Amino acid sequence: MPAPRRSDRVRTRRRIDVIGVLLLALVVGVLTSVVALAGGGERVRLLWVAATVAEDGSARVTEVVDYDFGGEERRGILRQVPGLDADAPVEASSPDAPDDVTVTEAGEIRVGDPDRTVTGLHRYELTYTLDGVLSGDALAWDAVGTGWDVPIDVVRVHVSAPAELAQGRCAAGEPGSTEPCDVERAEPGHLLALVDSLDPGEGVTVSGTTGAALADAPALPGPPESAPPVEGSNALLPGAVAGGVALLAATVALVAVRRAGRERVPAVGIPVTSAPGEQARIDLAALADHASPSPTLPAGLTPAQGGVLLAGSVTAAHQSAWLIDQAVAGTVDLEAADGRADEVTLVRREPGKGPVRRLLDLLFRDRERLPLGEYDEGFAEGWAELSKDLAAWQAASGLWDVDADRRTVWIRVLGGLAGVAGFALALFAGYLSISDVGLPLALAGIGGALAGAGAAAAIAGWELRVLTPAGSAAWLQVESLRQFLASSPLTAVDQAIGSGQLGRYTAWAVALGEAERWAELASAVSVPARSSSDTRYLHYAAYAPVFVAGCGTASTAPSSSSGTGGASVGGGAGGGGGGSW
Repeated sequence: MPAPRRSDRVRTRRRIDVIGVLLLALVVGVLTSVVALAGGGERVRLLWVAATVAEDGSARVTEVVDYDFGGEERRGILRQVPGLDADAPVEASSPDAPDDVTVTEAGEIRVGDPDRTVTGLHRYELTYTLDGVLSGDALAWDAVGTGWDVPIDVVRVHVSAPAELAQGRCAAGEPGSTEPCDVERAEPGHLLALVDSLDPGEGVTVSGTTGAALADAPALPGPPESAPPVEGSNALLPGAVAGGVALLAATVALVAVRRAGRERVPAVGIPVTSAPGEQARIDLAALADHASPSPTLPAGLTPAQGGVLLAGSVTAAHQSAWLIDQAVAGTVDLEAADGRADEVTLVRREPGKGPVRRLLDLLFRDRERLPLGEYDEGFAEGWAELSKDLAAWQAASGLWDVDADRRTVWIRVLGGLAGVAGFALALFAGYLSISDVGLPLALAGIGGALAGAGAAAAIAGWELRVLTPAGSAAWLQVESLRQFLASSPLTAVDQAIGSGQLGRYTAWAVALGEAERWAELASAVSVPARSSSDTRYLHYAAYAPVFVAGCGTASTAPSSSSGTGGASVGGGAGGGGGGSW
């Protein structure tokens, strides 16, 4: 199958780039929304606590817990209550979740059904008796203990006693914290403390002193009918912003990189205008449209070099063309075993000179004949060295813009870093969106822009690698020859024999991905060979595709699916894991 020309591969790669940025924007948007939906994990939306103190210093405590399990599947809630009066009844109820209650000797209250799980927001109401809330005339109550391992959004604490409560104080934070919180005397014998939010490991302590006795402890208000509304944005909104902005920024970046990566226009031959003082630029696909089929062999380039120029990188076809070029020069020969075209042997005829000799020494390793039907370590080493030599020629040829190559590296590095930073910022915005709207949406937009533009620049950075004006001119000559080989008439090989250039055309056909087309024409040749060289070159043309495949086989080490020793995860007996209740 003929190799696709570079302009076609550029179009294909651009389509892949577009698909890539579409998927990227989708991933950014979806994952941002997933983080927002997760809401940072489990949390208590509202903890409403009320204690009615008795004359003996104990208190009957009621807790209303609006617990949001998020997307986690749990069986219920549990409370560790130091000082819990185990002899007094412990009650629990829930309007929308299993409310079986179990109390351990250690004072742990567990609410829920071990055989059922719940997710999302549910309300639980617990009532229990706590000793030691009032000692003498001193009130000290840890209304919210520091053992909570989830954040609490809103805390409301009520204390009622059959005596006036004076000097009411409230402290919130980690153990030992003296950070004050809002506390007010709602009426004689009734204190109310308000705390906006607590992080895991933080608690609330209410304290005060008792004064004149009252006839009865004031009646406490009931809890709110529901948890306060979530102050954050809809979970899908930050994801939509991040994904949409990422797609927009990626599109802009793709267009900008593509424009910056247009080829330099040859000094003559193409009527492209540019602003004064600027180098005229043209897209590679448009540059290819200026080529027209021509049998002229490009001057100053070997077939292998011309193939590298057209493709933009070194491939096995270019290396195979180098060997065919050496066969035309007489240093090696290509033989079909016993006249069959499916087996090719490489034969060394002459030592060669300079770099050619060095490469042939590596390929042959003191041998004169080298079958190409199976992997050969020496051939593979020489083949790899030949690829390096062609890549070195590409770097030093002056046909590619060296500054553009450096820009390509930088744009990919910086784009990748910006993309990662933007992606992380978008996820952070999703996390913040549970409790805020403006800042998370702004961060989602900034993160999406960085993620989209950065990733697009990294993906499309290859576009910045462009030809110099001389490179574009040479590229047009090579593309014109490729078009001739791809659409040449049946008499093309006859004409090549007549011009004495059959061997050279064969090498060029292999280098430019038209080996099969050239082999097809060689099988229909009608002009008799004029010499033994012509006969040999006809053989080269006829089994050129097989020769390319044979070189690939000889240079590629076979893979092995077997293995010995060592252990693998999941390969033995036993195992298992664990999780939460």
